[in-house]
Formats: sequence, C-alpha cells, structure tokens
Amino acid sequence: MALVGLTRCDTAQNLMDSNDVCRDQRAALRSYGDYFAQDMLVGGAIGAAVGTVVGLATHQSTGTTLGLAAGGLAIGAGAGYWAAVEQKNSDTAARRRQVTSDIDAENQKIDGAQGAFNKLLDCRRQEAARLRADMRAGRVSQVDGGKQMADIRSRYDDDIALAKRIGGNIATHSANLEFANEQLKPQPYVTRHSAAIYANADEKSAKLENLRSGAVISGAAVNGSWVKVTLPRGRTGYMLASDLELQAETIARNKSRRHSSPPAAKGDPVAEGVFTNLSKRADFDDSVQVASDNKSGFEMSGG
Repeated sequence: MALVGLTRCDTAQNLMDSNDVCRDQRAALRSYGDYFAQDMLVGGAIGAAVGTVVGLATHQSTGTTLGLAAGGLAIGAGAGYWAAVEQKNSDTAARRRQVTSDIDAENQKIDGAQGAFNKLLDCRRQEAARLRADMRAGRVSQVDGGKQMADIRSRYDDDIALAKRIGGNIATHSANLEFANEQLKPQPYVTRHSAAIYANADEKSAKLENLRSGAVISGAAVNGSWVKVTLPRGRTGYMLASDLELQAETIARNKSRRHSSPPAAKGDPVAEGVFTNLSKRADFDDSVQVASDNKSGFEMSGG
C-alpha cells in the first residue's frame, strides 16, 4: 500500500528539540501517525506482514495527500486487507464480525488523532499568546520575540504537514474497509459522467448499456480498474472504476449530510460503520485544511 512513513518526513527539529513546549502534544499526534502509516491487518493489528497479501491482491493504491478528501477513495485499493480477512475467517458471518470489529477500532483511532491534533493546535496558539504577553511586559525584546514567534510558526507548519500525512494514510485504511464492505454486500455507486457497462472486465467486450451521468448502480470493486455491477433481472456487468464514485463517499464530503447514514447503509453494521469512518476522515481532513488556511494567532501583537 502507498503509505507515507512519518519518520523520514518529520523534521529533526520537532523530533529531537527538547525545548518544544508542545512536544508531548506533538508526540501524541505522531503516535497516531505511526499507527496509520502501517498497513492494516485484521484484528486491529498493523505491520509489514500484510505486505505479502497486498502485493498479490492490490492493483491500485490510494494517494496520500489531503486532496483525497476531494478526490475520493481509490476504488479497489483495499483488496489486501480483505484477502487477509478471508484467510482468517472461513464463513461470511465471521468475516462480518471481523470487519465490524476492525471498523470500530479504526474509528476510535481517528477520534484519537482528531483529539490529539486539536490539543496540539491549542498548545501552539497558547505558546504564541504567552510570548506576546512576555513581549508586552518587556520580559522578551522585540528582536528575540520575533525570532521566537517565527520558530513557533515554523513548528505550527510542521504540525500541519504531519496531520496532512496522517490524513492521507487514514484514507488508505478507509479504502481497506470500504473494499471489504463491498465484498460483503455490493454498495451504491454514482456515475461521474455518462458511462458504459461492459459484459466483461475488458473494454473490448460487448457494451450492455450506457448510464447517464449521476445514475446510481449497485456494485463491488473487483480491483483498481473495474467494478462489478448489478443490472435489472439479476444480470451483472462491469464498469470502469474511473467512471464511478461511491455514493457514500459523495455524501460524506457534504458537511450537512455526513453525520447521518444514507438509506443504503442503515441496518447494516458494516456499511454504517464504514460510512462513519468516511465521515470521521472527512471531519479530520476539514480540520486540517482549516488550520492550514488560518494562520492567525501568531502575530507579534494582538490576540
């Protein structure tokens, strides 16, 4: 999987500088970063062991930038996790229980990452406010205060960069869970534009019909390139993954709709859990983007 490791990306300043007053909050966020930077295994475990399965089963990986919130999940990117679920659990009921448990664990981790990120930002702004107070009281000179504020702003930028990498890796974990969800039960997809349904997973095969832009159809990802879709009267066909987007993903991007499960998910613990996961990821990405856009609080005066 295309997961961004945090160790090589973190600056030596934030890893090693014992003078960082927010080092504990930074370390807390980074611990969640370390979790999401690892491949996901069944049972909430993480690590390199899943790499063998992923190498065999995954045909496409997700990107690892904040832009994933706008671009959606990479369809079919989570085949490795599902292969491990199948290997560990012999029947559908056991697989459902396993995936549901893993979803709950992942959602708790996202909550933890969100809380750690919020506390880190609060610490940085409080640090800046204390410095301004010291400058007003004459305890710190304007020259020294300027240097210290620049250092705080730099650390804040590093915090945002860390959170963006975490957000990208959360999306990779989400792709694992969504792929499993679709294998247990096909999920609604929405066409990005007018698109063809093929008889086989091959653009050279016969075209069964064409769908208009915005049409909804039930399907399950086969790999990163194709989605197997269900047609009326029980027929099946194949559509290019690039022509489709998960309906749940489009809903989760809408702030006013993301905290109420769509009708297709209600009553299904796995589908509801995955939608909650997508919503929590969208909330995290939004909070990082807001923090990235809002650099107020680090001025030399005011606050």
